[in-house]
Amino acid sequence: MRIIDCQDVRALEAALEDLPPGALLRGQTREYFREDGGPDLRTSMDRHGCQPQRMLKWWHYARAILSAYVKGFDGRTDLAVDQAILQHYGWRSFFLDATSEAAVACWFASHAFQTEPSVELVEDCWEDPVFIRRSRADYCPAYGQGCLYAISRKSLRAHDIGAIDLVEIATEEGRHRCAAQSAFMVGPLKDNLPDDCVVTIIRAPNTVFGTIAAQSDLTTECLFPGPRIDPVMAALMSIPWTKLDIDDGGVDIDAFDRGLPLPEYEIRALRRLPPSAALYRRFWLADGVRPGTRFGDTTFYLTRETLFHGTAPGAMQFPRLTALVREKISVAVEIDGLIRHPYGPRGSRYCKGIYLEALQDGAILLTELGVEHPGARPAGFGIMRGAYFVSDHNGAWSLIDHPDQCRCGHLLHHAHHLIVAEHFEHALAEVAPIHVRDRVYRLPDVNPVSDPQALQWMELEDDDPGMLGD
Repeated sequence: MRIIDCQDVRALEAALEDLPPGALLRGQTREYFREDGGPDLRTSMDRHGCQPQRMLKWWHYARAILSAYVKGFDGRTDLAVDQAILQHYGWRSFFLDATSEAAVACWFASHAFQTEPSVELVEDCWEDPVFIRRSRADYCPAYGQGCLYAISRKSLRAHDIGAIDLVEIATEEGRHRCAAQSAFMVGPLKDNLPDDCVVTIIRAPNTVFGTIAAQSDLTTECLFPGPRIDPVMAALMSIPWTKLDIDDGGVDIDAFDRGLPLPEYEIRALRRLPPSAALYRRFWLADGVRPGTRFGDTTFYLTRETLFHGTAPGAMQFPRLTALVREKISVAVEIDGLIRHPYGPRGSRYCKGIYLEALQDGAILLTELGVEHPGARPAGFGIMRGAYFVSDHNGAWSLIDHPDQCRCGHLLHHAHHLIVAEHFEHALAEVAPIHVRDRVYRLPDVNPVSDPQALQWMELEDDDPGMLGD
């Protein structure tokens, strides 16, 4: 690889002009080296490790956001496109960031990332006080020696390493940060990027790189559009907040954190949160069921939120779940959390799990357990219209047409209900659910007790299918 030292803007401009056509560029405020002296170019997942539960939740929302906003997204797994959402919005991936624009690479070689927690006292939509914790992020000018790597696409192909142009994440409206940064994803990588993929390293003072970036009027706001412009950021910010389990020191005001860690570059002072901002304290719909209502005879199985995330083989084999539904007639698999569908209405409606019911005609209904949750208070729940299946004697399911089936046309939404059902099927195979009380069971490591504050506000009304819409 060639190494070029530049001490002024003219030398840097000449070095950039001399780069191979089509090279991908990566700017850093400083260089990192391996023990053997070579460039240390590893992914964020390699450097910081994996947190499986958090990763699955990020992955779930990345897929849902792609489904909602990206033109022509067909639901097929594309690791690079999925992880572009993770990598560019604050989480880890198996890819390296790069760009096709020299000015963008120079900006990242001249600006250092920094973040700090921000705790604010605000009101929810009911005018109840709560603390919220956010991550205030910014890029500030760096003062030292930066570097820019030029990566050869030909060498990447020789190593069977992908270079994915994220222009394919084309949203119907707005402008997301992958497009703003002319971003590429290099990988996936299991280890360091091979040295021969880097054809040139340009070294220069951070301020010199910054001068080149300034010529293109690049700013943090330009490269990291806020939620009013970026629909992906807006969708991530709509994920329900979750209560923090902390020692409050006798303070009677609960504190909440974002459902996913999310560095925010455009933090505006808040006084009151809208009804669409859900503040989730643990509560179980099973605690709000009244005798004589639709759900009065439903058996509830309390599970962790992670049951809802991730993927599954899709074998459509449910022998244990089929037997359970035949025995109980109606079953609710309730998660400890709220799920926001980016493609759903922008109100206070959330998913709380799945619901299954054995019908007299032999079919099995599989649908979503939904809840209205404005602000910090659960307000009502019901089920959506769903899909219908028949099961053979081995528990293999087949989709059938049914007069009451949902006709929303969102196939990926209903397909994910099958994934959750498959996760629950595997859970039933691993361990017997623990009996809590009449018609209520829990999986191991699940706290079956609703938060006292949420329980106090739980004035739930259950109703017939379709109460929450199709």
